[in-house]
Amino acid sequence: MHEDRDSRHADFLRSHPQIGCFQSKNTSIRTNVRSSHKDENESPPLQIKIDWRRACPISEHQDAKSCRGDPKMNQTNVGQKLFYKDFRLLRLFMEIVKHGGFAQAQAALNLGQSTVSNQMSELEQQLGFRLCHRGRGGFRLTEEGQQVVDAARTLFDSVGSFEARMSSLRDGLVGDLAVHVVDHVSSNPASPLPDAIDLFTQKAPEARLRIYVDTPDNIELSVLNGECDIGIGSFFHHGASLRYDWLFDERQLLVCGARHPLSTRSDTELSPDAISRYPFISRSYLRQQLSDDKEPASFAAHMEAVALMILSGRYLGYLPDHLAEPWIRRGEMVVLLPEDMGYTAPFEFVRRVDGPRSTLVQTFIDCLASVRRQKTTALGVSKLDQKDPGGIAICP
Repeated sequence: MHEDRDSRHADFLRSHPQIGCFQSKNTSIRTNVRSSHKDENESPPLQIKIDWRRACPISEHQDAKSCRGDPKMNQTNVGQKLFYKDFRLLRLFMEIVKHGGFAQAQAALNLGQSTVSNQMSELEQQLGFRLCHRGRGGFRLTEEGQQVVDAARTLFDSVGSFEARMSSLRDGLVGDLAVHVVDHVSSNPASPLPDAIDLFTQKAPEARLRIYVDTPDNIELSVLNGECDIGIGSFFHHGASLRYDWLFDERQLLVCGARHPLSTRSDTELSPDAISRYPFISRSYLRQQLSDDKEPASFAAHMEAVALMILSGRYLGYLPDHLAEPWIRRGEMVVLLPEDMGYTAPFEFVRRVDGPRSTLVQTFIDCLASVRRQKTTALGVSKLDQKDPGGIAICP
């Protein structure tokens, strides 16, 4: 039996001369293979040592110990050996790039400075070149680093497509499903998400649903990069590589705090022009303005931060009606000209246009569509066929 196995391995190597020599980490097999090239100065049989569980390429006749200890060998063969640990290091590097530096990535990944630095150094040693500049001059990719980023995105896209295809071949609905949503979507009574999650977990009890909160622009980027399967939010700039489907509407109100000078004015005393003279806080991903000739006084990425600034009495800002309602009811916030200054924002779910879609992703989309249909029927809303809503008038 062993002779048959060794013979099959030898036949495989004869037909794949580019594989070269392999060094075993654990169990190994030795066999002799002669080159198919006939020459009067033909070299002696090439000895090949293979670990069929985890092969580490080395050059011909290279000793195992010298291979492990020579960093130049790591540089020479980097394109031939990518294992699980290398994937983790590449993902760490991509997180650093995504967050624009080491310090930002440390906080997002909950890792210490030495851990991030050591793992990046390990990746650079493995690749054989520097990926980025860091230090007092700030974070900046090298030319090679940018090429690695582009290649890594292609690699992870391929891995994601493979996983999706394998998942679709399995009988059961198992695996991970990543959904990214904007903040405070849970308090909107029009949102189908709670009911859709309930329905999904009934259909796929073995699946692991992971939900993350982020800003709309980051959600779109995560969907494009394959970091999440489905994104949910209000997206004002639609990307060509993404598909957007309407989910529900959210009413946005312009409000001020109870201590703000405008809080005691009646609607008849107010006008859009008078309101626009006061400091206004905009969401950073929208770049909202109350008038064309005046920039916002401040920016915030999340609505919790916007609410805090409004409650200070120093700023005006937009909040969803369901989020502002408790403060309005307690007299801590006041709505300003709701008919003139308010607007409706469509919420959509987004996913990539290209690539295979796993059964798990399709099941969640079906659950969203089913609950959406029930809610829109109950509310008398007819937008189920609307796939690309028009622009929203942020400014009057």
